[in-house]
Amino acid sequence: MTEWNRIERGEGRPLVLLHGGGASARCWLPVLDRLSADRRVLALDFPGFGRTPAPGPDVRVGMGWIVDGLAAELQRLGINAPVDLVGNSMGGLIGLEATKRGLASSFVGLAPVALWHKQMPLALRAQFQIGLAAATLTRTPARSVIGRTRSVGLRPAVGHPDRLTAAEAIGVAEDLDRSAPTLRRALKIAKKLRFEGGQGITVPVTIAFGTLDRMLPPSTSQVRDQLPAHTKWVTLPDCGHMPMWDNPELVATTILDGVSTSRSAGEQTA
Repeated sequence: MTEWNRIERGEGRPLVLLHGGGASARCWLPVLDRLSADRRVLALDFPGFGRTPAPGPDVRVGMGWIVDGLAAELQRLGINAPVDLVGNSMGGLIGLEATKRGLASSFVGLAPVALWHKQMPLALRAQFQIGLAAATLTRTPARSVIGRTRSVGLRPAVGHPDRLTAAEAIGVAEDLDRSAPTLRRALKIAKKLRFEGGQGITVPVTIAFGTLDRMLPPSTSQVRDQLPAHTKWVTLPDCGHMPMWDNPELVATTILDGVSTSRSAGEQTA
């Protein structure tokens, strides 16, 4: 598997960040400075997203394949698992599966997908399709429209799209458009995929949803039955599906609180 692109900052104990579907490592830019104050922070681009080349058509893309790839990438980077993992949306699901596999010493999920009742809600599929169609504007002279209309165009994913600059909004759309071939493959798999079997996870788990999450509402997509009983559930007031853009300070604090639990547990059992 090809080396994954990454944004890396800081020194110390590794902290690995996994982006959502249609996004890239740069979705973590609002929180990187805070997180990297005393940690080695690595925000990765999954294959086919951001600047990591897409898997070939002969590759059987699936959850096992991507978790195997994550394990191999950590090893290539000299990071011995388990490691503190953080994931948003699709990255949250991949992080949960990696945690089941034993790759995580702690896990923080920001609006992870696949905590739905049976399968991906139709409304969520429609949001992705509309977003993919709109993101093609980044390839045209009309790309500046995305920045000017961000309060509407980014509303499904961000609680307060106006808090992004026009350039940041265009960057979000560029990431979505660049990922389109791989994202469409992933959506075909994800529409009938549900996270299951996580009750036996023993490491600290934190799950956080924003009160303005318009993609994964509590009525359809925040089911708790497959997660361990010790899971810490956190509400992020006034935040959307990608809360890093809405309240970087709160999100960074939520992440650091979640991963510090793993260090405390390790110190107690050492």
